[in-house]
Amino acid sequence: MAVQQLQQGGSTVGEEEKKLSLGEHLEELRLRIIVCVVSLIACFILSWLFKSQILWIAQRPHNLTMESMGLSATLKVLSYQEGFFAYLKLCFISAFFLSYPMVLYQAWKFVAVGLYSHERRYVKTFLPFSVGAFILGGLFGYFILIPLALKFLINILGPGIEPIITMNQYISLVFLLTLALGLVFQLPLVMLLLDKVGIFKAEAYIQWRKFAILGAFILSAMITPTADPFTQTGTALPIMALYEVGILMTRPTKKAFLYAGGLLGAILLLAFCTYAYFTLPAIGEVQNTLGTVEVFPKVVGPPPTKAVGAGLAPALKIYRGSVLRTGKDSMAQLSLKGGGLIRRGRGAKLFINESSRLLLRGQQGSELLEGELLLTLEEGAGPFKVDTPSCAVNLESGEIDIKVFEETVTVTAIKGNAVVVAGEEKKEVRQGRQLTISPGGMPVKVEKIIEWRKVLQKTQK
Repeated sequence: MAVQQLQQGGSTVGEEEKKLSLGEHLEELRLRIIVCVVSLIACFILSWLFKSQILWIAQRPHNLTMESMGLSATLKVLSYQEGFFAYLKLCFISAFFLSYPMVLYQAWKFVAVGLYSHERRYVKTFLPFSVGAFILGGLFGYFILIPLALKFLINILGPGIEPIITMNQYISLVFLLTLALGLVFQLPLVMLLLDKVGIFKAEAYIQWRKFAILGAFILSAMITPTADPFTQTGTALPIMALYEVGILMTRPTKKAFLYAGGLLGAILLLAFCTYAYFTLPAIGEVQNTLGTVEVFPKVVGPPPTKAVGAGLAPALKIYRGSVLRTGKDSMAQLSLKGGGLIRRGRGAKLFINESSRLLLRGQQGSELLEGELLLTLEEGAGPFKVDTPSCAVNLESGEIDIKVFEETVTVTAIKGNAVVVAGEEKKEVRQGRQLTISPGGMPVKVEKIIEWRKVLQKTQK
């Protein structure tokens, strides 16, 4: 009779008739923990057998980012044991992802005995969504946050600086921005579950919103290995959005929709602005090449590479932040848009000699990292600025030749005058004169300097 009254009142049934002592609860907890540890170890061993393949998957965002900027994608190790510990960390991440369903199931079996029947129904419903949210959080970190963070951190270094990324540093980044985000993505489900069982209500979540915003930034600072504000903001915004989604799920009101939609819109806007700044719109095109020429980031379409003497290559769009690199006995001709005009032939024309590397910053500026650049600027299309490792060269209109060799910069004014700024010193290079970071300059024969350009232009005929 007493059991029937409990059933009618919505209390636990079946298992709750069996009252477990404290010792029996501890014994069950021990067995559940053993099962979790064994499953984790088994998944770790499986991950270790395929550690090279897992590293290749984890390294893909890094490889794509570095290749798009013309930098080496090879991860470094600073000691003999660093690679071993980095592999341990990588395999632990994989093992946790693989064993997460089992760990969640064992946790559920342990707490199910102490739950009412309606509470158990809620938890059973949420378990599959919890696994899905964990995977979704890891994928968000892998496909969105990690590439954006790497792109921002590498670009903020500026040209001429090549980072040395160690294997342990990169694995730590992957570890925190996948595993931690997988756990963070459980937030809406936890909030909804606590609401259903009557522990907290939507009113409490709304009152705690300002504390949740502060907590989101504190948590993002803890789980992001980098200290830059871009990555921390990019991590805090999804946490804030997840909190608003949790409020929306507990109380689907119009105001909750507006808050959640606003934060989601801010995240999408941030991602789009970052993508657009580095890619859209095209600032010009590669019009002609000889030999082996590479453009980073690599764009889908025919590559601008032709064998010597093969003639005009298909035009290839280039974007802000693109790096163009020529090999030995190779040359390239670029056309940049000027003043926002789309018509071909307006703006600056750049001729890049062999064994050169050029970073395109925008329509009105670039950086010559090494090699030789010949810049032609139409009247009214300037100013145009070319940065080098030692100085900056400014041209309003005309034609100049810039050579960078072992940190020595030579500027030759072929047509018009150029202004060279080195530190706080500013020097003018007049037409027909040359400056090798020395005052006054000296006369040169410009015909010999631009002879190689004529060879390139002949291929257009």
